[in-house]
Amino acid sequence: MKRSRRIVVAAGFTLILGAQLVFTIALAVPSGVRIHSPQPGFLLDRGFVVSGDAWARDGLASVRVEAVPDGRTDVGILSFPVARDAVKTQGKVLFLLSSWSVKISLPSDGAWRLRAVAVDAGGREAATPAREISVRAGAPVREFRSWTTEHLVPVVLIFAVAVGLGLYARAGRKTADAAAMASSGRRLPVLGVVLACAVWTNELCYQLYWFFVGGWSVANALMIQMCGLSILFLPVMWFTENQRTRQWLFDILYFWGIGGALQALIAPDIGANGFPAYRYFSFFISHGLIIIMALTMAIAGGMRISIRSFLRTLVFTNIVLLPMYGVDRLIALIPPYDMGNYFVLGYPPPTGSIVDVFADIFGPSPRYVIGLELMGLAVFLLLYAPWPLARLAGARRHAERRPEAR
Repeated sequence: MKRSRRIVVAAGFTLILGAQLVFTIALAVPSGVRIHSPQPGFLLDRGFVVSGDAWARDGLASVRVEAVPDGRTDVGILSFPVARDAVKTQGKVLFLLSSWSVKISLPSDGAWRLRAVAVDAGGREAATPAREISVRAGAPVREFRSWTTEHLVPVVLIFAVAVGLGLYARAGRKTADAAAMASSGRRLPVLGVVLACAVWTNELCYQLYWFFVGGWSVANALMIQMCGLSILFLPVMWFTENQRTRQWLFDILYFWGIGGALQALIAPDIGANGFPAYRYFSFFISHGLIIIMALTMAIAGGMRISIRSFLRTLVFTNIVLLPMYGVDRLIALIPPYDMGNYFVLGYPPPTGSIVDVFADIFGPSPRYVIGLELMGLAVFLLLYAPWPLARLAGARRHAERRPEAR
């Protein structure tokens, strides 16, 4: 790896992981309460969802959201009791999470101030700073809606850019023109630097944004999920000059990155942060760049997936699961005292997913991991399938050309 690329890699890892360490330390307080959304600056309908989190080392007694009209005295404080997210299996509540949400409805248009108040088991209160919002009956709904224009347009753009960049980087390789071949050979490294800077800059900006709006948590924002690890290591794959190392990284990151990003793009989990919220753009940029970097390396970088790639990734993934299961449980010792859910090993997501079906069939974690294993195997097989089919089609074309050559 050339010195300039080592500097890029070192800078990216230092900034992103350093920020995560600082955020973890900053939030290591015994009790707290935060509002994640709505964000100030957008006009809201009178009825909207407020979400956030709250925690206390001695346990929470209650959480409520208070709304006060700004500059008016004819309406008093409106109070809305909050329901904390619950982890359920087979119809039974196993435990409560720090995250909460509540649908509130305000009686009039105009400016309002919101705050969340948490009461611990000892009766002590903690409150957020007031958050100013504006409401108007009939204002556009900000919640993300799947399979609408705001969902389909970025997905189409991602795959168009991935194919276009791959073909651009590969252009000239099959020509006899030496200048064209040299130009093509220079495109891939330059493109790698651009994409690496893009994916890491987007991730760092998102981490800073999510921390300062009150949504960052050690339980769900560390870079130790499949997509997070792909964001960290895809640039390393591009920059390494050792072909065996590059192939090994490509094997893992192809299945992890594209598999995780595709599932995220099919069912985006961005809640009230629909277009044109910053989180909406950051979500599609990060998952899109994962797919773009992996596919571009396959199209232009000569990387291929074999049965050995498939088996290597399957074995490596299972080796990773055991220590990750322990990490998920250790995270519960750190505020906000939630069990981690990296690799979905801790509990089914409260927003609902196919993991609920596995939990109903096999039982709570770690038993429902059996279902995750089966689903992971199916996803890996689907991602592997195009490669032997492409090799078979190529062999047939080659066989058809032979008589002509003679």
